[in-house]
Amino acid sequence: MGFRSLLAKRYIFEQKRHSVLTICSIVAALTLMTMLFTFFSTTTACLRNYAYEKAPYHIMIPSVTREQGNAIAKVDGIESCTLVQNKMMGGMFAYIFFEKGLKDEETVLRKAFEKAELGFTIYDEGEYVRNDSLMQWDFVGVDTWANFASIFALFYIFVIFLAVAMRLVIDTAFEISSKERERQYGVLQSIGATPKQVVGIITTESSMLSVIGVPIGMLCGTGLAYIAYCIVRASGLTSVFFTAQKAEKIMEFNVSPLMLAAAALTGFFWVWLSAYSTGMRIVKMSPMQAISGRSNVVKKVKKHRLIGLLFGWKGKLAARNVRRAPKRFIITVLSLALSITLIASFDYVIDGVNNTYQNLFEDLGFMRDFSAMAEFYNDSFEDVEEQIQKLERSGYFEDISVQCSGVGRTKDESTGKLPPLTVEYVNEEGYLMRFRDDPPIPYEEFLKMDGYMHITPSEDAKEIAPELFENWSLYEQDSYDGTLRCYVHVSLEEYETLTEEEKKKLIPEEKINQRTGEETLLGYRNATTTEHHFPVAYRTPDTAWTDTQGLFEGVELYAPIERYAEQDHVYYGDSLSGAQLEMNLKEGAEYRDAVKLLESSADMELWYDIYGDKKAFGSVLSLVNIIGRFIMAMVAVIALVNMINIISTGLLNRRAELATMQCVGMTERQLLGMGIVECLQYILTAAISAFFVCLALLLGTELFEYSIMAAADPELPKFEPELHLTEPVLVILLCAAVGFVIALTTTIVSLNGMKKQALVEQIRSVD
Repeated sequence: MGFRSLLAKRYIFEQKRHSVLTICSIVAALTLMTMLFTFFSTTTACLRNYAYEKAPYHIMIPSVTREQGNAIAKVDGIESCTLVQNKMMGGMFAYIFFEKGLKDEETVLRKAFEKAELGFTIYDEGEYVRNDSLMQWDFVGVDTWANFASIFALFYIFVIFLAVAMRLVIDTAFEISSKERERQYGVLQSIGATPKQVVGIITTESSMLSVIGVPIGMLCGTGLAYIAYCIVRASGLTSVFFTAQKAEKIMEFNVSPLMLAAAALTGFFWVWLSAYSTGMRIVKMSPMQAISGRSNVVKKVKKHRLIGLLFGWKGKLAARNVRRAPKRFIITVLSLALSITLIASFDYVIDGVNNTYQNLFEDLGFMRDFSAMAEFYNDSFEDVEEQIQKLERSGYFEDISVQCSGVGRTKDESTGKLPPLTVEYVNEEGYLMRFRDDPPIPYEEFLKMDGYMHITPSEDAKEIAPELFENWSLYEQDSYDGTLRCYVHVSLEEYETLTEEEKKKLIPEEKINQRTGEETLLGYRNATTTEHHFPVAYRTPDTAWTDTQGLFEGVELYAPIERYAEQDHVYYGDSLSGAQLEMNLKEGAEYRDAVKLLESSADMELWYDIYGDKKAFGSVLSLVNIIGRFIMAMVAVIALVNMINIISTGLLNRRAELATMQCVGMTERQLLGMGIVECLQYILTAAISAFFVCLALLLGTELFEYSIMAAADPELPKFEPELHLTEPVLVILLCAAVGFVIALTTTIVSLNGMKKQALVEQIRSVD
């Protein structure tokens, strides 16, 4: 064993506390790194399984004979060729898998086609199907390794950025441990040790500690990654995207030896680089400077009168002690501030993004979980009522709203303009939804009106777009004469009796089975117009919507669905029409079964699945929440390890100085008071920094929310921040209190350990 290894080994065993803290720093850093590499390997495995589940083959030939399949299986480079009966086309499906890692798959496939005498070449892509996604993850093809390398390179760049940020923790661990041995290194250099040998002692020590810390960190990282995987599986997030059977096949926890090796090598080099940079700093000092512990340059230390004013001479000493090593102070404060900021703002930001996403649906007019169009034919509203009853009997839906629309033009002889006329017929649920559960009058009163409810533009809308309301009197009339589009049904029998000229004016009327796509010709329709008088029984400004100003260019009337069913339908003709149905998923109902029911209906078309969109977004947000909390926990642990290391070793590095002050009259209580002030400097600086960073982050989140809303509504008022800092501030104070308790405990333990040695020995101590 060389003298470098001998000295490094002796120091590790003599200074067990320093060694343990350094190993803890390595373990914490490697744990996070291993989690990231395991997450990458698990993600790639799940993507591979997903590609396989969609199409379990590399190449699929839809129709081959058994002899042709056997010939394909014997070609070099073909791992397997599975034959499955093709009942529709005859013959058999051939599911072909290449050997993993095969580069020239085209040559192998060409030989397989020629040997099987299939009658087509690899360029006849319509004759066979390729699963390029699965081939990519199985590294089949000349470019697949390069594609994977580019993906891994992007991921590794992220890891390197994280490593550069967290390397400061390892730097601090080695810098603190080497600080105590500067005198030793000075003595070694004075008796002939070269700078290379001094650096070699420190890097050898780092290698020995890495042998312990790296495997432990990898085990901890793999274990935590598996816990996160189990939480994701148990949370039901996968049910949004897959059935339970598919999730079982697709979701796979994967520990790749290649990824573990990459994590280990990166971590080992990471630790070695930290030790090397620390060693290079030491050898730049002269032997005399290292032995005496004094710098050749006298530095003026700021007095910090505020801290002295608050805490007296103990505060001044504590401030000067902290400012002696500004790099360590800044590193510790940054790591603490980052941890506190993440913990304090994470829930706030996640909730803010979620609320913005949820409110966006309401701003766009989606008030229910599902929206569908139900068709009814030949002037029979009974078809729609049957669909509603079917939905109610299923037990999956509630709050079913119905809305039928009639569109035409108003007659305005004074201006010569014919603005649009929209008449909406709604049931009680649709009425409540239109006014966001705050209608101007109860539905019972709305039902008894002898006329129509007129939705007039609000004053806000008039201010936003005054050019649309130059003729404001249009919206103040007591009644409207409307010219409505009317479609008269022409049966197939009547169609045969018409002349060719009359037939050309007709529009085919077809019923489409939404489940099968089958079209059935019901007859034809003839477009005409009809006149109708619309008396206004009630007028109310539109205050429910803020993003439908285009609708204000015309007249909007509302009436109960009963009025349409009983009398108004005659004004719209007796041909194809429809009703928009919107509904919520009943509590406890199975989402997938509800969607299947809507999609399988022959007379109903599912337009929007808002529930599914919200659920998918919520699941992604939950996944981000889980991963984010794991990362926050690791960052917090690393920050606390760093703080414990710096505070404890900072006190021990000054034990000769502290012992001298005790010899001239400083009491243990005063010594503890100085240590408390030092702890407060770390914690308060980190807490204040975290507050401002958190403030900036929350303000940025509100700006992000505003930008999303502004995209949906260009006329949105000017941005005004509405920060609610109560919860983040409380979390910051709680984190600061926990950090102070840990820092104070570290200070007390370190001072108690120093008391076991006599003051004279502390003053004379040379490691």
